Amino acid sequence: MNFFGIGNMELIVVLLVALLVLGPARMVDAARTVGKFWNEAQRTLRSVADTATAQLDARPPAEASEPEPSPEGSVARGGGEPDEAPAPEPPEEPRG
Repeated sequence: MNFFGIGNMELIVVLLVALLVLGPARMVDAARTVGKFWNEAQRTLRSVADTATAQLDARPPAEASEPEPSPEGSVARGGGEPDEAPAPEPPEEPRG
């Protein structure tokens, strides 16, 4: 397990030091506080993601009542002839 760049042994050492510094009673309170913060952070992030998704879903689709006008002389849409025909390729020379 690699949580924020901290391995298993490093996490155990940090928890043991916290237990020695805080003591057993305050360690439980600290863990409870961290858990509440983590829960609130997840709830906030989920709320922001849901709001963004709802706004994207509620966006009205582009109006399709008027088709886009095709450019004058557009070859791709059959609107006209090309300005210049492509140059013919020269014949290949035999290799010896």
